[in-house]
Amino acid sequence: MIDLEVIGTRKETKDTTTLFFDKSLDAVPGQFGMFWLAGKGQKPMSFSYHDAITVKDVGPFTHNLSNLCIGDRLSAEAPLGKGFDIKGNDIVLIGGGFGVAPLRFLAQRCHERGMSVTSLLGYRKLDEVLFDEELRKYGDVYVATEDGSCGEKGLVTCLLNAVGLEFDQGYCCGPERMLVAISRHIADSFPLQFSLERYMKCGLGLCGSCEIDGLLVCKDGPVFNSYELGSSFGSEKRDKSGRKTPI
Repeated sequence: MIDLEVIGTRKETKDTTTLFFDKSLDAVPGQFGMFWLAGKGQKPMSFSYHDAITVKDVGPFTHNLSNLCIGDRLSAEAPLGKGFDIKGNDIVLIGGGFGVAPLRFLAQRCHERGMSVTSLLGYRKLDEVLFDEELRKYGDVYVATEDGSCGEKGLVTCLLNAVGLEFDQGYCCGPERMLVAISRHIADSFPLQFSLERYMKCGLGLCGSCEIDGLLVCKDGPVFNSYELGSSFGSEKRDKSGRKTPI
């Protein structure tokens, strides 16, 4: 367990905050950590920077986490899991909603390697747009919103028609139904890597709560090649009790 101090905070949207820590956690893009607050519990969080996480306030734990102030302390077991396999020269990042956060870190690392980076970002509406300006530092950015309040009106998949399918590699993170739609749209045009989210109790491969098609998201993922995923992808997941439920 690593002891961390918050040295900076930045409000990204009305319910999303980035916390910067006093040390790097040596993570690669796509990896995560189990972050622990005394008396409040723990949750898995992906990295948006090598020394920061971006938190969406959606419940009691994330509310407490996103309201930490400079000087506050927390602990983390990190880095955990398998991150993105960075390869290719001309790549596309496809993110939906809060799933854009780990792609910001990936875009930075790809840019540092001299790769051409195109980002396709989908959101429900303007006030949920996240990291679009950050991503413009690293390459071309295309935005779609479901209500048309920013960029193209529609889902992120509509942006694929605008940029074409001539990429070496695609990296995707967002709602699982979106990932399935992307997989069907792209078919075999270029390889895809997906970052998945599942309920996790331990983050260490012991409890099995994050199982999908015989794989553990916390150990075998959270990043998977599209060909690794089977019938559970986009259709079912396990709840807190371990029971499979529809997505």
